[in-house]
Amino acid sequence: MCSQKLWRALGQSGQPPVQVAEPLIHGVVLGSWAAKVFRVNRRDLVVALDQRTYLTLVFSLAPRTQFRSNFAGALTAALSDLGVPEDLAHVEAAALDFEPLARLTNRSMIGSLNNIEFQCGVELEYHEDLRRVQRNLNEMPHVNREPCVPMDAIARLFSAPRATPSRVTH
Repeated sequence: MCSQKLWRALGQSGQPPVQVAEPLIHGVVLGSWAAKVFRVNRRDLVVALDQRTYLTLVFSLAPRTQFRSNFAGALTAALSDLGVPEDLAHVEAAALDFEPLARLTNRSMIGSLNNIEFQCGVELEYHEDLRRVQRNLNEMPHVNREPCVPMDAIARLFSAPRATPSRVTH
């Protein structure tokens, strides 16, 4: 689900919203995703949030033709950092190629994305590496969530022991 600004940036203006009741690929556990675009230091970044776990992804919008590829790359990196087996991470990322784009109308998710955008902006004051920013955002608790920390939700969902972020230096 895309914010109005992201919807326009992806060239979807004038397109009717799409609704999907079930995942298109069996075995995929993440999604629906909510996403928005925001501008920081003259670059457009996307922050995406999994509704179920609040797993947070951060990636560049440019070039917009690579939106799905950038999204999948951020997802693969996040799941890898959280200790999810590589084969499962690739299945989850591959599913993004088939997810329809829809307009984001859920006010609660819009509010959550706005809060995460703020936290992302703070992180970007200290770190330029989007993967590091993404890892840090997934260690932050969210109110009224169980589990409240996305990395714990991912560990529970993928039946892994408590995920500990791998320290990747890029």
